[in-house]
Amino acid sequence: MGYLFFQILIWILLAFGLGGVVGWLLRGFTHAFQDDEKSADEPSARGGDHIMMALLKSELGDYKKRVRELEQATETATPAPQSSKPKIDDAWQPEALSEPKGVADDLKKVRGIGPKIEKTLNDLGIFHYYQIAALNKENTLWLNNHLHFPGRIEREAWVEQTRELVKQSITSPETA
Repeated sequence: MGYLFFQILIWILLAFGLGGVVGWLLRGFTHAFQDDEKSADEPSARGGDHIMMALLKSELGDYKKRVRELEQATETATPAPQSSKPKIDDAWQPEALSEPKGVADDLKKVRGIGPKIEKTLNDLGIFHYYQIAALNKENTLWLNNHLHFPGRIEREAWVEQTRELVKQSITSPETA
């Protein structure tokens, strides 16, 4: 009798194992077919995630629809914004020199001016501290536009810094 019980137990365990392997293989095949039907940017859901993914996709679709409605409403309600950028006049260009008077000042001593901006300033005819110190509002707008850094001159206080450097060079002239 023990032999028969042992034999039945072996057959049950073999059936259980074989069923598990077949189920695992079938699950993999069905997910592979589902993944083939989806687009490349759509993530595949495994296990119980498919319910959550379906709910999230539905909610996302509702949000996208609402966003489109709001975009259409704002397009018809608001006119196109006019440019608040002032028109830069070439008459506002600061006094430029064709070459430095004597030795050009090291403009990199001004906080915010690096080698690249110093070269650009030199290309625009600005070689000395006194030229930056003499900038007015229009000159500053023109220079900001040509440096492609709107507001940088005011933000980093180039005019005030160069005025201090001019004062220092007057009170203690450098001897060569």
